[in-house]
Amino acid sequence: MATHIRAGEITAKRISNTSLTYRVTLTTYTDQINGVQANEGQNFVKFYFGVTGVPLYDVKRKKKTLINASTMCNVYDTTFTFPAQGRYTITCAITNRNANTVNLPGRTDEISFFVETTIVVNGTLGLNNTPVLLNIPIDTAGVGKRFIHNPGAFDADGDSLAYRLTIPKRDFGEGSGLGETITGYKDPATLGQPLLTEDGSGASFFKIDAITGDLIWDAPGKWTTPQYQINVAFIIEEWRKGNNGLYSKIGEITRDMQIIVVETPNNRPLLTVPNQICVEAGEKVEFKVTAIDKDNNNLKITTNGGVYNRDAGGLNASYVAPLEAKFTPLNQTQKSPASGTFTWETNCKHVRGQAYDVLFKVEDFPGRFAVQLTDIKTVKIKVIPPRPRGLNAKNTERGVELRWQQYPDCNIQNAEIVVYRKEGCSNYIPAQCEIGLPASLGFVEVARVSVKDTFFLDTKAQNGKIYSYSLVANLASSEFVSIPSVPSNEACVGSELPQRAPVITNVSVEKTDNQTGRILVKWTRPLNFDSTEHKGPYQYKLYRATGINGGTFQLVTSISTKVNKTADTVFVDDGLNTVSNGYTYKVAFIYESDKVLAESQVASSVRLTVNSDAQKVKLSWQANVPWNNDNRKHRIYRESKTNPGTFNIIAEVSVQAVNTFTYFDDGTDKFPDDGINTIPMVVDTSYCYKVETVGAYARLPQLGLLYNFSQVNCGTPIDNTPPCPPVFSTEEINCQNLDRKAICESNSISNKFTWRTPISASGIVCRVDILKYNIYYARYKDEQPKLLATVSALENSFIHVKPLQDGFAGCYYITAVNRLNIESGPSNIICKDNCPIVELPNVLTPNSDGKNDTFTPMTCSAFIKSISIEIYNRYGTKVYQSSGESLNWDGKSNNGAELASGTYYYISQVVIQRLDKNDEIPTTIKGWIELIR
Repeated sequence: MATHIRAGEITAKRISNTSLTYRVTLTTYTDQINGVQANEGQNFVKFYFGVTGVPLYDVKRKKKTLINASTMCNVYDTTFTFPAQGRYTITCAITNRNANTVNLPGRTDEISFFVETTIVVNGTLGLNNTPVLLNIPIDTAGVGKRFIHNPGAFDADGDSLAYRLTIPKRDFGEGSGLGETITGYKDPATLGQPLLTEDGSGASFFKIDAITGDLIWDAPGKWTTPQYQINVAFIIEEWRKGNNGLYSKIGEITRDMQIIVVETPNNRPLLTVPNQICVEAGEKVEFKVTAIDKDNNNLKITTNGGVYNRDAGGLNASYVAPLEAKFTPLNQTQKSPASGTFTWETNCKHVRGQAYDVLFKVEDFPGRFAVQLTDIKTVKIKVIPPRPRGLNAKNTERGVELRWQQYPDCNIQNAEIVVYRKEGCSNYIPAQCEIGLPASLGFVEVARVSVKDTFFLDTKAQNGKIYSYSLVANLASSEFVSIPSVPSNEACVGSELPQRAPVITNVSVEKTDNQTGRILVKWTRPLNFDSTEHKGPYQYKLYRATGINGGTFQLVTSISTKVNKTADTVFVDDGLNTVSNGYTYKVAFIYESDKVLAESQVASSVRLTVNSDAQKVKLSWQANVPWNNDNRKHRIYRESKTNPGTFNIIAEVSVQAVNTFTYFDDGTDKFPDDGINTIPMVVDTSYCYKVETVGAYARLPQLGLLYNFSQVNCGTPIDNTPPCPPVFSTEEINCQNLDRKAICESNSISNKFTWRTPISASGIVCRVDILKYNIYYARYKDEQPKLLATVSALENSFIHVKPLQDGFAGCYYITAVNRLNIESGPSNIICKDNCPIVELPNVLTPNSDGKNDTFTPMTCSAFIKSISIEIYNRYGTKVYQSSGESLNWDGKSNNGAELASGTYYYISQVVIQRLDKNDEIPTTIKGWIELIR
């Protein structure tokens, strides 16, 4: 019976805190034009729950919903209590698929429809849900038009989702509850002509984005008929982050769906949506979605996602805490261009580690004689905890007092505020939604307090040191995961200018060398110094520490002074390694020969870091100084390639805060006042730079602007774009035509793969500087593939020789690595399974002629994980039994006696090595054998 199923998937939800009881739901989408009668008769389906000894369940259809004139949604669900914790695969097979599916072999109306979902049943996971798929797969593809489908997967538990293609499956045997991949399946990108993308820039491709779930076919080819259909399948993996920070896979869903392709002059509409959005809880998300149609057809924009608290059928659901998001106008036909507005008032209950996916779809209305086409785009919305605000710090006799504003009442258990401290003031300003404090800033945790607190006393801060404080809020999004906020403003204490102390104004690198480096240090006379209060003789003592963050200070020089001259406030410090090190200085003012009146604040040299980047060089610099280098224009100098030693200004960089002290040099000279020195940036060529910072003391305007140079540092631009993933291919396994003799003689099995590196991908020319290829392999499909082999770029094939027992089973992919050791993304994944059939002969002639001397499987021990057998004579007496990884009966009893010629009967239990561990279940084989002597 043909069911005309277009798509389907199984979802599961734990519904009891005290037992391992789940509600399991099969959702199918069926063809209402050609399959009404078949669908009306499908009131029951059978579920298999992966539990040994538990028969298939008859599950009744609970409801039917007409999605549109051509599609019916059918829901079958039931409850089931699993006997113990473990990994279970729930399956359902329906007879049969509809006819004339061009990428499946033979008569496709004789191929069953089969879907499965794997869940990890574990009490520690709580009331875990599999993802729900909120986007109905009912869109039609046009020949030569880019097609996109996204399942609109939403995980209410906030687990991470990953997507990968798979091959559709069929029922392995009626009533078995097991499935097998459909041999002869064809990649849609290989069907029809011409095999080109919509814009004609490259070869047609069919892929799924592992992160977004966008299933893209760009573009369907023309077939021999004006309309044709294909079947595809993909898997949505569910990953849970544990309290150790590591992810583990806790389940996966397979969606099997049909795509109908038609020839049409209609052009698909195009959507415009914003890029990923990130907000702090409590902020309002609002943006506009627009769509346009080249043919000026009317349009309708629809949307789905867990943030709306609506299921796939548009009914109310509880996916997120109130308030849910809104989109207006909803389901309204508009003239092109069309638009709508998304709004969402977020709160702390919406905070989670993963972004929310909000799917938008536009469909056109070209008239009754043309086919509707669509465009789909997904917006990711990240909601993070609100940051603590209004932090102030004050030195007191008891310690450093910190005060801040009352944190929003989030009503979340285990919420806390973490207090951080570092020496020195960094003036760090985080980028939008940059959560936590970067380790590079040097902050250390000093305390954790309740989110209800607004005060903390730091009694361990050392008097006289400069400290910076910052707060980060942690909100628990699950039992194991806590999400940090963006850090609060920094509060700095101890940076006040000490009275009657010298003030450092310059720490400028004059020479860059690893032995004879030189730094110019300047400072002022002591502030508000009165010689009548403090008698001479006077001295300055200059101290130096290695590194720009200070450390152990050592005396560099002592300079006698009469305090009325400026020449003695300048010192050139030489013999330094300014290539490898920055340096920090402080000046002490001495009176009466040995008494310290005051010390200056510490000030470091400017440290320039140069990093290679794609066709450019990235410069970043920093200095720990008591004056302010923010909100100024710093100058970038580049050494002339034709006149070494000469540095030209190429840019003035407007900087705001310390994390904005960066510049990318692409060769352009943006400072024409000293001549135009624009150059082409040549990959792997060294370019040298230095930076001149500009700063000032806000409370000492009379000192004017302070100019300081960094050391000279060099870097090389590179081409760091990764190679394109290779196109991976292999020969299909034909279980009916296996060369049994060759397998037994070789005592091994080989998987052979070939690949090619595409000329271009998505309109971008692929790199050709491939150094090697990495091949990854996982024995079971649930395992993370690991590096199997590395082969030279001269190779385009690889043979994996495997033990006979393991057989073909395993998943593979390949990556390309270029000469900069940059690795491409993974290729298409190829998974192979073993033939789940063991054939035993029916003749045994143990006469040592090399033919039928032992009773052994036709493929020897290939694919066999374990095999046991019991052999009986014609009177029902057991004469032989064995178990192990192989079977080699020589016609003798267990005590070694030769058995008489005649007919014997056997019962064998065989476990086959499979791609999926859940498929490795015993199979019973019964038969007879003629023993001839």
